[in-house]
Amino acid sequence: MLKAPLFWKKKSIISFFLLPFSLFYYLGYLIYRLSKKEVEIGKPILCVGNIVIGGAGKTPLVIKIRQLLSNDFSNIFVLTRGYLGEKKGPLIVKKNMHYKDVGDESLIHANYGSTCVSKNKIEGAELCKKNGADLIILDDGLQSINVKKKMSLLVIDSSYGIKNRFLFPSGPFRQPTNEALKSCDAIIILDKNFNKKKYEFISHKNIYTGYRELKFSKKIKNKVIAFSALGNNQNFFENLLDHKIKVEEFISFPDHHKFSIIEINNIIEKSKKKKLSVICTRKDYIKVPDKFKKKICVADLNLRINNSEKFRKFILKTLKK
Repeated sequence: MLKAPLFWKKKSIISFFLLPFSLFYYLGYLIYRLSKKEVEIGKPILCVGNIVIGGAGKTPLVIKIRQLLSNDFSNIFVLTRGYLGEKKGPLIVKKNMHYKDVGDESLIHANYGSTCVSKNKIEGAELCKKNGADLIILDDGLQSINVKKKMSLLVIDSSYGIKNRFLFPSGPFRQPTNEALKSCDAIIILDKNFNKKKYEFISHKNIYTGYRELKFSKKIKNKVIAFSALGNNQNFFENLLDHKIKVEEFISFPDHHKFSIIEINNIIEKSKKKKLSVICTRKDYIKVPDKFKKKICVADLNLRINNSEKFRKFILKTLKK
């Protein structure tokens, strides 16, 4: 995935010029939705999705929900398409699999519990059911028509930038705001300094808030060089600053970028010359060539949900309707 263009952050001449293309995109989207029907699997499916193209905190939210519901369900499965993975599936992800086969995000999920990769969500859900799943959490798929969802959650990341709410390609939105709000049971806004005025365009009776924390795998020096290949690299950079980390240089790669030996070696060599620690996220660390892994500190993203017990009870109540 390419880096998000600057005009997605704020409306510009380019945004308005591309509006006719956004109309064609939306017409295609409507035709897709009208031509498809959801299939009932026979197991509750909880979908975690977003409204923008790129990262918005879906993966850490899925991990948090799995943890919150771990005592309420005996066999939770996460179902993901394994973006950029070569295997079509459906298959059960094992921790020792390679990210080139199943994608980087599925390997992260596999560290927390049962995970299935499938380009075809119906086939994937059936495999989860066959393996005894009593709850399936769908990582992404709010705009997709495939399996029948019992519950849908929309996650919004404050650092992504929401000034341009045009549809793709004029803006970053996958679907109109009102349409997305109507299709979900609750909104989760990731913003440590949440302010209602900032989100006046969001009108929904069920809004929950949360924020990210970082946990480091080893001690680091006072100054660091950091890199990431996320849907929202700015979020990781700001999280480092929030933790009082002095970032001498931040290197941003496109989402799901596959690092070459040359790229990582250049970062390591630069850190040696400047006497800096090297930091990346767990999602990036998975794709780092093995020979460099000991030289890199991992920053794990931990999601905190405000009023988490209330959030857990809301999910359970909705799933049991």
